[in-house]
Amino acid sequence: MGGGTRGAWLHGVALVGVLMLTGAVLATALPADFIFDDSVDVEHNPVATPTGFTSHLARTVRPLLKASYALGVALHGPEAPAHRAVNLGLHLAATTLVFLLLRRWLASHQPEARDTALPSLAGAALWVLHPLVCDTVIPISGRSMGLSTVLLLGALLFATGTRPPRAAGAVSGAVLALLAPLARETALVLPLLLTWWQATLGPREPWREALRRAAPIWAGTLVSALLVFLLPRHRELVAFSVARREPFEALRGNVHALSAMLRLWAAPWELSIDPARPREWGWLATPTLLRMGVLVPLGLIALLGRRKVPQLAFALGWALLALAPANSFLWRLDPVGIRPLYLASIAPAMLAGLVLLRARPAPLRAAAWCCALALAVCLGALTESRSALYRSPVALWEDAVRKAPLQARAHTNLGMAYLAQGRLEDAERALARALDLEPWNTSARCGLDALRIRRGATSQDNRELTE
Repeated sequence: MGGGTRGAWLHGVALVGVLMLTGAVLATALPADFIFDDSVDVEHNPVATPTGFTSHLARTVRPLLKASYALGVALHGPEAPAHRAVNLGLHLAATTLVFLLLRRWLASHQPEARDTALPSLAGAALWVLHPLVCDTVIPISGRSMGLSTVLLLGALLFATGTRPPRAAGAVSGAVLALLAPLARETALVLPLLLTWWQATLGPREPWREALRRAAPIWAGTLVSALLVFLLPRHRELVAFSVARREPFEALRGNVHALSAMLRLWAAPWELSIDPARPREWGWLATPTLLRMGVLVPLGLIALLGRRKVPQLAFALGWALLALAPANSFLWRLDPVGIRPLYLASIAPAMLAGLVLLRARPAPLRAAAWCCALALAVCLGALTESRSALYRSPVALWEDAVRKAPLQARAHTNLGMAYLAQGRLEDAERALARALDLEPWNTSARCGLDALRIRRGATSQDNRELTE
């Protein structure tokens, strides 16, 4: 067996090992029931069933996502663990694609290097084991990000080879580019990611070849954008967002939300199923200026450094572009989102792989690998601990309340979890606290009404038993 074949075989075994480790870490949550948004998005959604998909399609969003739910119900029934197993499979597929993308990215830095596989694998492992992936893999509604990421990365790999794709590759890339936004509309950013790759890392090629490389991706994405626009529900959501905040004010709020999101990369122990809304300041307030003083220079470094430090520029640009669709001029009810970080977090994985590839001399290289291994172990442990929370609604919402004590929705959901377990006193305290924070909280008020009914029924049963 040749050295190249032996090396490829060993790298394949190592990748399988990372995938098996990831599956073992996240499998803790497989038996969990439907979680949080799953109730509306999957469990009680008529579009997520084989019989209701076509009849309700015109009034839904993300049709490919809903089609995957309906297909799942047809194949394995409406059971949460089976849906979640599909999410885990998509996550493992995304990990494989991230590994392949990192290899190609590192090869653009050192085309002659033969040891790009292991740094790429290390970067992919750090990405796949970060606790923030739990919010994409474990709640079934997180499939929108997992599915769109797999499709987006697949299209990008077709378009970023050393040569423009042949006919089959071009068609495949166009189809994947068309499908990705139908799973999650933020994947419309794909052509910009490809353009950024060509501007920083891509080979210096004639404009005709560059066009051959990019045209299928742009064509597929533009068709998908038209389909998204034609679905009235998408237009209604955009109109609702603009009505709540005009775009310039939405951008101000998103500056603060984005800072809170990026903090979760370095502080994964702060992750919560219901993150606290960040405090906002005016445009000229010091906290806003400080945040802009970080974000704007990052963008300038990416733009100005694309020739001298193309790998760093591409990684910074990737993160900013991946976050832009959900964190720029449109306002969301939950501005601090964890799922948008799923795609954006490939950027730190890239930089980690680059550090491992370039570390010299040997002692520094050994220290870098030891740090990467220790970080992977810590992230894996945090991910396993976080995934275990999802098996207990009480533990999950107690964690959310502890991390965001002023979040009324977290107290409401904790109260409902207590109520489901028959812990009436605890439920009353949690629901009353939710009403203290938000007197207009109808969910908490309904929960208290249900609690009183439960207490009345219990008292009646006790009287009957004593008689």
